Order: sequence, then structure tokens, then C-alpha cells
Amino acid sequence: MSHTIKKLPKGMVEISVEVPLEELKTDLENAAKHLSEEKPIKGFRPGKASYDVVKSHFGEMAIYQHALEDVVRRTYVQAVLGEHLHSYGQPEISVTKLAPGNAISFTAKVAVIPHVESLPDFRKIKVEANPPKTEDKQIEEALTELRKMRTKEVRAAREVRTNDKVVVDMDLSQGGVALDGGQTRGHGIYLDEDYYIPGVKEQILGLKEGDKKSFTLAFPKEHYQKNLAGKDVDFAVTIKEIYELQHPDVDDEFAKQLGQESLASLRTTLRKNMEEDAATKERQRAELELLEKLTEKSKFGDIPDAVLNDEIERMLGELKDGLASRSVEFVDYLKNIGKTIDQLKLEFSVQATKRVKTAILIREIAEQEKIETTDAELLEEVEKLMNQYKDSAEMQAQIREEEYQDYLRTTLRNRKVIALLRESIVEKK
Repeated sequence: MSHTIKKLPKGMVEISVEVPLEELKTDLENAAKHLSEEKPIKGFRPGKASYDVVKSHFGEMAIYQHALEDVVRRTYVQAVLGEHLHSYGQPEISVTKLAPGNAISFTAKVAVIPHVESLPDFRKIKVEANPPKTEDKQIEEALTELRKMRTKEVRAAREVRTNDKVVVDMDLSQGGVALDGGQTRGHGIYLDEDYYIPGVKEQILGLKEGDKKSFTLAFPKEHYQKNLAGKDVDFAVTIKEIYELQHPDVDDEFAKQLGQESLASLRTTLRKNMEEDAATKERQRAELELLEKLTEKSKFGDIPDAVLNDEIERMLGELKDGLASRSVEFVDYLKNIGKTIDQLKLEFSVQATKRVKTAILIREIAEQEKIETTDAELLEEVEKLMNQYKDSAEMQAQIREEEYQDYLRTTLRNRKVIALLRESIVEKK
């Protein structure tokens, strides 16, 4: 087999392959066997007819055509591996010669993930990380949240007071026209917390269960719905239920209910957890800053459109998942920000390019430093995941797949690269 490589614009290459006749013998014999299995010949058991019998029965061109897919797949992979190309996606195959008694020739156009053409010495690039610090105020805020979580809601047959929870039906309109999505039933308002529309809490103070009230308030100027931001909106509110909020005292008994010996030990535990969380976030921030600096100082080849488009789609999927977790419809989100999906994708292109370059950079450092994932490390990770998802047959089946294990191998390698880069992060004094 011989092949040549031709670089094309936008990170594409064209591989021209020729497989001589003498290398096709085994492929053609196998193809003849498979052809006679699929279409048995009278007088022969399936797959037992000789090459010449199959040739005379179906024609030699049929055998060549049957062998073509295996020949192309095998020789294409050999060419890609031989050239150390990081191909991306499926190649576009064009057969240029396919005739009995001749070599088989074809071309394959495929996207190629580029190498880093110029990579700075990452050991000389330093990034400062801020030491984690937890203020007393943060501890008190955490205690307040814990207190709210253990607050009892007791139904109250009286007027609405400052620290109550009130369940309302609410209808919003402008100029007598109901707002799209402005009808809410069983909506809970906590009067001891800030409400996203200033003035609502004050309007319902003193009302009783069953009372109705109409009023007009201005939406905040920074409201995410631009068509409502800063505009007056008419409210029609019906009080459905009133609950008195009975907050527990924050004392030793409160701490014991949370599994701590005392309030002091609870504060200590909160501080430790918050400092660990802050340290993790700061480390991740510093790692990202270091990668951004390395990316800015590196020079990359052309990134194929297919690679960039896939990353944009991945970012779009992440956005949709995030919106879904907050019960926000993607269509509504686009409407509120006043953009089409194509405009959003265009905005994502800059960040997507950075993400792709970062991934290429990590791979390049791994190759440069000869960082790999061993079979033992992969096996350990697979066993860990299999135990983690022991009750999910679907997840276990996915973990066993070769493609998923290739992903795991890459993930583990990337972790090693990040650990190496972390040595360039110094703590700010």
C-alpha cells in the first residue's frame, strides 16, 4: 500500500491511497466467501464455493465491490496512523479506481485536529492563587440558611405579618392584556426574604386568607425579561394560605440535631468545609488562568469547522441542561434575551475556539511529556465507576463500551497534565 497526503484549507487533509493487486488477494478471497454465504450458490454449502466459482457466478466486479469496504477501512487507518494524524469524524471517501485485475485506489478527505505549532515552556509561566479565607460573616450566613431549612411552617388564621410565608394566586397584566406566562397559582412568597419585584411584600401585609388585591408596580430595570424591565405591571393577587414561620434557636441543641456536639463545633465544621470549597474553587480558577495564558502564548494550526461546530453544540447542550435544572424552557430563554439560536451559536464561537485550543494544548503537553494512562489506571477507574453505578445496568453497559473507555483514558491523562501544570501555581503572599 502507498499513500500521499495533501493539506487542504480549514484543517482538512486529503489522503490518496493505492492498494496494489498483490495485497488484495486475502481481501478478495474473503469477499468471495462472504458473498457466497449471503447468496448461496446451488450445489455448494454457504461460503464453501471456490473463488473461481463465485467469480463465474456473480462476476469478479461483484467480488471487488464486496471487498471494497474492508480494504478502504483497513488501509485508511494504516495511513492515518502512519502519518500520526489526529483525524476527527468520518472521512469522505471517493473511489478513484476499482476494476478487476487492478489496484484499488481511493481518496479520503477528513478533518484533522492540529498540533500546537509553537508551545511556550509552561514551567516558566507562573500564576498566583489567593489563599482561601472564610469570614465570620459567611459562617453566620450559613447558619442562617441551616436555620431556614429547619424552620416549621404553621398555618395561621390571621392577617399577613412581616415574617410569614404567604401562598398566593397571582395574575400579571399590562393595559388590561394578560402577560405571557404571568399567571401563577400556589406561588409562595417568604416575607422574611427579598422578593425579586420590590413592593410586592408591602402590598400584601395585613391581608387575610381569601382577600384579593390589585396594584401596580414597576419591574426592576435589570430584570431578565427586557420587555418588562423598568415597566409598570398590573398585579391581581389572591391570598390562599398564610403560614407563620417558626425558626429554631441557633444553639447547642440546634447543632446536635445536625450531628454536631455543640454550636462551637458546628461553626468549626462549617468553616472547614467552606475553606475546603473555597480552596478547590480557587485552584480551579488558577488552573484556568494558567491554561488561558498558555493558550494565548501558543500558536495553533487551522481548527476544522467540524471540531468547532461540535464544541458549540456541546456548549449549547450545557446551556439547555442548566436552564432545564431551573425549569426554564430554552425557547423562552431565547425570547427573553431577544436572540435566535444562530446568533447564540455565533456568540459561542469565541469561547468554543478557546476550549478547543485548550484541549489541543493539554494533548500536546501530554505527548511532549510522555504522559499516558496505563491499563492498570484505566481498570481501576472502570471498577470504581462500575461500583458507583452498580444499580444501573444501562450505565454499566455504557462503561464497558470501548468508546467510553477511550474517553476515560483521555480524561485520566488530562488529569495528570493538569496536576503537572499545577506546579506552576504559587500561593499569593
